[in-house]
Amino acid sequence: MDFRKIFLLIVLSVFTIFGCEARPGKIPPAVIKKGAKLVGDGLKALNVASTVHDIYSALHHKKKKH
Repeated sequence: MDFRKIFLLIVLSVFTIFGCEARPGKIPPAVIKKGAKLVGDGLKALNVASTVHDIYSALHHKKKKH
């Protein structure tokens, strides 16, 4: 084995050993709740806009073309 393969093997083994100890970042539940509320409000606004458009389309008479 040449030097590069041995060096790569050592580096990968060190990363494997020390990489397992890293904890993933924790997202606070309050942030998740706030984000979910914003998404919910956005979906409600889209639903209302769609309903208003449907009502307007039903009541609005389209102009006839020749």
